[in-house]
Amino acid sequence: MWKKLPLPLRNYAHYKAHRFNSNRLLLLLFAWRHEVTCKSLAGKENLQLRVGESRNFEGWVSTNYQVLVRNFLDGRRSLTGVSNIRRAYLDNVIEHLPREEGTQMLTNLFLAMESRGVIRLATPDLESICTRYLKRDSKYIDEMSQDMKPHGLEVDAMPDLLRVTYSAFGHEKGYIYDFPTLKHALESIGFVDIELFRPGISNRSELRGLESRMGKSDDWSQMCIEAVKP
Repeated sequence: MWKKLPLPLRNYAHYKAHRFNSNRLLLLLFAWRHEVTCKSLAGKENLQLRVGESRNFEGWVSTNYQVLVRNFLDGRRSLTGVSNIRRAYLDNVIEHLPREEGTQMLTNLFLAMESRGVIRLATPDLESICTRYLKRDSKYIDEMSQDMKPHGLEVDAMPDLLRVTYSAFGHEKGYIYDFPTLKHALESIGFVDIELFRPGISNRSELRGLESRMGKSDDWSQMCIEAVKP
């Protein structure tokens, strides 16, 4: 039923819902829920945590920094009392935060993870996107155009590969990474065994196929990084 509605109407509904869910005043009023979520997480065994996700997934606890969410969690704040995260997954989250806040979020998760815990991040791959831009191959425009149409975004020229990366989805408020920069951030926090994968791919069976964005352009415009807490 929802998919039968006109695309502009669906985009408008998403926009209004996002505005409400990200209202700064309401988020401040609900900030106390962060501690409530931390208390509930601390008592779980084999904890697999999704950060920046509101939907439910079997075997995972989804958390998000939104007004209307079951488990309210601000990744920039300490996860007080939590030290039992076995796996953490962030699907297109870190690029929405300024670089300093992104590092703080990763640090907080590192401290809340058990030894040999694994983190996986999916985020735009700046180097790969720039490489496609320099190749000047129109097929990359066609692939991203196809993937961006459901979001009401037009991609019809090479510069749009970079424009969409930096200005759409609230990315203008955050930071877009290449692999060496994000790898350095993870290493500086204390993570080891850092590996780069394409979406849907992992050497760990429990971390395969987690990405929700699997369009033709996502295969080259997204990177997935896994790292381990010693």
